[in-house]
Amino acid sequence: MRVAGFDIGTNSVRVLIGDADGTGRIRPGVRIGFATRLGEGLAHTGRVSDEALERTARVLGKSARLARVVGASGMKAGATHVLRVASNAQQVLETLEDATGLPVKILSEEEEAYYAYVGVFSAEGSASGRGPGMGEERRFLMDVGGGSVTLTQGEGLSRIDSTTLPIGCVTLTEKFLKHDPPTAQEMATLTEHVQAELSFVSLCVAPGDSVVAIGGAATCMAAVSLELPFFDSRRVDGHILGLDEMERSAEMLSGMTVDERERIGCLGRRRADIAVAGAVLLVLLTKHLGLHAVVVSIRGVRYGLALDAAIS
Repeated sequence: MRVAGFDIGTNSVRVLIGDADGTGRIRPGVRIGFATRLGEGLAHTGRVSDEALERTARVLGKSARLARVVGASGMKAGATHVLRVASNAQQVLETLEDATGLPVKILSEEEEAYYAYVGVFSAEGSASGRGPGMGEERRFLMDVGGGSVTLTQGEGLSRIDSTTLPIGCVTLTEKFLKHDPPTAQEMATLTEHVQAELSFVSLCVAPGDSVVAIGGAATCMAAVSLELPFFDSRRVDGHILGLDEMERSAEMLSGMTVDERERIGCLGRRRADIAVAGAVLLVLLTKHLGLHAVVVSIRGVRYGLALDAAIS
């Protein structure tokens, strides 16, 4: 059965079109992402702007039409942090549903954690064959997004507990990083704020847990660490990203202007401006959890939504 999942986030729209094989796995066919920045300005205005909504609706409309053209018979769309907090969420929802011809669900924090967890750990391997696999061992998922960070603990394919913090890459950039490149004081204030938020986290990584990081901050950090000339999901998926690599990349990126970061081929324009906040988040989160490395995965909510579409 051909299915599609649409993950509508604060910074990116991620689309998966693939074939469900009846065993709880998806064989990816089309896997694309668009940095539409739906949450642009949200930290200051509390609402989704008309421009951001128009960009996102256009991309989602084209993606839904593509899914239908290639024969997807089951499709599911979910929106995350940006529509949980936007004052005009209902208007945005109606516009996106008109553009796609699909119901769009605003996922609760728990639902987002569930779809991300199942989406990551539902296959024996990732597209590269080197990603996280199945089994009944304990697992820990770090999802660093544009509007929030979600930490999820589970065993096998069962989510046990999760927590979500309002410290995403877009949100932090808009609140704290005003200069280009950021000043030392801005970096210090950003670090203090993230550390304060992390102090509320009660989840912890147990010895032997399989730890996976997803989201644009993690995948782009892996691409930068690998010095890729362009973003290559086959190289990024399953990459073991060490804390020392994260720290080196974070230091390098924070000393560059946005224009200089844009010239790093694997980042691009819509990731370059939020790359510093994403790098800081990933470093501080990894340290807080007492980790030395994480496995990076390109899977996530869109995979979980597609799996759900296969059984709905």
